[in-house]
Amino acid sequence: MSKATRLNELRLYINRVKKFKVDDLAKEFNVSRRTILRDLEELSILGVPLISEVGPNGGYQVLEEKNLLAVSFTKDETFSIFFALLSLKHFISLPFESEYNSIIKKFYLNLNGKMKDEIDLIKDKIDFKIDNQAKESPLLKELFMAAIGNEPLWISYLGVNREIQPIGLFSQYGRWYCPSYCYLRKEFRLFRSDRISEIRLSARSEKMNLNETNLNDIISLLSTKKEYEFIVELTPEGVGKYKSNVSPYHRISVDSKGHGVIRGSISETEIDFLADYFIQMGKNAKVVQPIELRDEIKKKILVLSVLYQ
Repeated sequence: MSKATRLNELRLYINRVKKFKVDDLAKEFNVSRRTILRDLEELSILGVPLISEVGPNGGYQVLEEKNLLAVSFTKDETFSIFFALLSLKHFISLPFESEYNSIIKKFYLNLNGKMKDEIDLIKDKIDFKIDNQAKESPLLKELFMAAIGNEPLWISYLGVNREIQPIGLFSQYGRWYCPSYCYLRKEFRLFRSDRISEIRLSARSEKMNLNETNLNDIISLLSTKKEYEFIVELTPEGVGKYKSNVSPYHRISVDSKGHGVIRGSISETEIDFLADYFIQMGKNAKVVQPIELRDEIKKKILVLSVLYQ
């Protein structure tokens, strides 16, 4: 039996029995105890989750909470998997970034020498470029797990607290988006993931059941919202505040005196959040367009003025 065949059968065997001793494996595979120890060490490097136990009843055990896959792939399937993995490498953020790097390493280590050479050739023949406006989104994993677990969250979005329930994630032009149900507005809203700076679980007892909600249906619904031209004038102090934002969401031009102008486009779903954001900046920011955002700011200021009369 070749070493590669023995390792594969050993992987299947220990996954089935879960708990075992080195002497039993040596007898089962008709090899020395030293060979089995080397094989176990190699399987551990490749990602097989093993723990050792000392004592007269000790031995080795496969961690129950881990999944040990034993799947064989054809050459074309192997190329297809690696092609898919390569397509992700230029994303600034991924929901499972550390796990992604580990998968790449384990996948590569499991290949034979000839296949490794061919995979190396693929890496030099294809590449993917992400839009240069891509922003880092460090909380993708938390958003994704909340969507999977059907859990509501409190988030800080552009410095404003909102209670939401994520549906899922999608990426477009190098940015990650998190369509969610907004409990304040009682409707679905689209959140830029890089604009979310804090996340914590909500204690809400009554929550939406979004397990059967189709992500693509919500994306289609939100994509019908209007887009507006967006222009904001900033004082020098406003420029500093804007640039100190963790993820500035539009490009800014600054003149020789330090005054700035933000230009871009915004969605109808963002007007409420941006109104709160620019109210916080006070006299250091003046929204020129769209008129809908100006009106929302006026309405919010009027509510505040009545509150403090």
